[in-house]
Amino acid sequence: MTGIEWLRTLHTKQLIELKNRCYKGLLGGGDIDCDGHVFNLEELKQVFSERPHIPNRGETNIIRRKSAKYKKRLHQSSQ
Repeated sequence: MTGIEWLRTLHTKQLIELKNRCYKGLLGGGDIDCDGHVFNLEELKQVFSERPHIPNRGETNIIRRKSAKYKKRLHQSSQ
């Protein structure tokens, strides 16, 4: 199994942790060896681009507000 194939099997949270470790320099530059799987930062970014977008805290708050307004309008119109 190549490095990019291994990355595709990981959960998004695990990928984020790997990315953070790469940026902090804990794994060094160039090719990264993690649990015997060798990959580079470009492969990690490619796997992220294949995943759906995960909203950050601010985006999540906006989504919740819109959902609450919609539910409130539905409830008011049904009465």
